[in-house]
Amino acid sequence: MDLKDLTICVTGGAGFVGSHTAKTLKAAGARVIILDRRRLPLPDTIYDQFLHDDFAEERVLDYLQGMNANGFVHCAGTSLVGPSIKNPSEYYNNNVLKNIQFLDHLKEWKKKPFVVFSSSAATYGNPVNIPIQETDPQIPINPYGESKLIMEHLLRDYGNAYGIRSFSLRYFNACGADVWGSELGPEEGDTHIIPRLFTDSPFCLFGDDYATTDGTCIRDYIHVSDLAIAHGKACLALSDGHETGCYNLGTNKGYSNQELIEAYRKYVGDLTVLTGPRREGDPDELVADASTFMKEFHWTPAYSDLETVITSTKDWYNRGV
Repeated sequence: MDLKDLTICVTGGAGFVGSHTAKTLKAAGARVIILDRRRLPLPDTIYDQFLHDDFAEERVLDYLQGMNANGFVHCAGTSLVGPSIKNPSEYYNNNVLKNIQFLDHLKEWKKKPFVVFSSSAATYGNPVNIPIQETDPQIPINPYGESKLIMEHLLRDYGNAYGIRSFSLRYFNACGADVWGSELGPEEGDTHIIPRLFTDSPFCLFGDDYATTDGTCIRDYIHVSDLAIAHGKACLALSDGHETGCYNLGTNKGYSNQELIEAYRKYVGDLTVLTGPRREGDPDELVADASTFMKEFHWTPAYSDLETVITSTKDWYNRGV
């Protein structure tokens, strides 16, 4: 994967997926500009420039236009299901209104940049088929998923009208930590299940009465390093003129919460588990059919087995110990 002639801005590049993607893009030769309103500690080897600003600010987009940025990996946004139900205003402001401002600026560029957008399996809501295909109905059941679906529609329409080509990458459950040196990993206070296995004592299992074999939610867990490689392939394809598309990014396989608990016990150690009530807005099962992206872009997840997911996360939390 050779990206040496590209300048790519990673919005939200200080975050979990963004930082891993920035590292992968730079390793592939791209000039990488991270744009994030948060100041989080990052190795300066994973980017060429850090802009501490909001992705929708006109001044920073003017600057990037002047830098002749070829494209954006757009990871910025608000991304938790539960908080989106309690405070939908934040999600529609961050994930919709600001994205309209962002795209309204890009449509005025003489040379339109491409956009690789961090979408989500949450756009499907309660799926009608397992595994989920890109053509299945998208009926979100929470404001987070709704906001991601609206952005997909914006990208489609702005692409048709203004020539902004894009990929919407529907992540299933991003997890794990940097497999190339353990210098990147989950953010402090991450509330997703795998980081909580390492940080919460006792660990609370949210619900054990779902319509699954063992009663716990089933999700498709995709290692963040595999996601980062997929983003690089998406940038390469769009830079070569590929048309706009929407793709699932997952492994075509699901694991239950109980299986994650057992994997932790196998590869890390003992764990005390308490069972609590379900979280609002959680479907029983979400598993991707990611075969379209796999076949079209010659991408196969290499790090998404449970052993690598758990042990890479363990290495991150044990760094410096």
